Amino acid sequence: MNSPVNDVRNGPTFSEKIDRHEWSQLGRQRYMREYVDPLKPVIITGALEHWPARSKWTFDFFRDRYGNLPLEVDGRQLTMAQLIAEVGTSTPDAPAPYLRNYQVEQLPEALQADIAPMPSCTGPNWLDHPLITVRESLTFTELYIGGKGARFPVLHYDGLHTHAFLMQIQGVKEYIGFAPDQTPYMYTRSGDANVSEINDIENWDTSRFALFGKAKGVRFTLHPGETLFMPSGWWHTARILSPSITISINGANAANWSDFRKDFCRDYMPGRKLPPWFVNAYLLFVGKWLALSAPY
Repeated sequence: MNSPVNDVRNGPTFSEKIDRHEWSQLGRQRYMREYVDPLKPVIITGALEHWPARSKWTFDFFRDRYGNLPLEVDGRQLTMAQLIAEVGTSTPDAPAPYLRNYQVEQLPEALQADIAPMPSCTGPNWLDHPLITVRESLTFTELYIGGKGARFPVLHYDGLHTHAFLMQIQGVKEYIGFAPDQTPYMYTRSGDANVSEINDIENWDTSRFALFGKAKGVRFTLHPGETLFMPSGWWHTARILSPSITISINGANAANWSDFRKDFCRDYMPGRKLPPWFVNAYLLFVGKWLALSAPY
């Protein structure tokens, strides 16, 4: 008979079940009702087909057209062509450098145009509303390029409790997610409430992170042309199964506005001219107004 400690060390446990829907059949109202409002992950197909990137963005395209583009990846200075060459030979034992969280606004304008407009399933995004963007944009569109075996380096949920939308253009990724109610098992990093100290899901320290063995999550793959909605507060990380190109964008709306507002006032306002209580009241007002005027 196994002891409780051994049972814990066999965890965490994962389900492979995640809903997948064609966007044209799902529809916005059902999407909001069944997934966004209850903060439930879903994979959506057919939402990226208007993007030129879906047919243009291959590894050969990046190598041939933008091979001289300078990049910094994990402290290394590389050109795009050098990165693509290493991605092509990447293995789990010797993964290529993983370009991640690269701001799309730093790419040439022609590439930015290849991923516009954003899929309908990424909205409504209140972070783009003029009442929120007066000071600066809080929406970040980011590029990820990596080879087989590369992993995102941390288990986390997106900052400020924003939603994450992951749009797969090339390759296959495996994602792992844990719902917000699993937070007691995530061992949050001191000073970073949205980052776990556990940086290796497969080979975690069973003595240091014993409670992690009790966690229950979901494990699934994301394929080209699919968009993953990873809701606010969901812990997640990923590994690349085949050479991959991904675009991500964050967002906020009625489903996560309360948590976004609290995080923003706590993390962004200390030391600024406006007092946090004033900004909190302003964001509360904006959220109520947008919920009434433009809920979907």
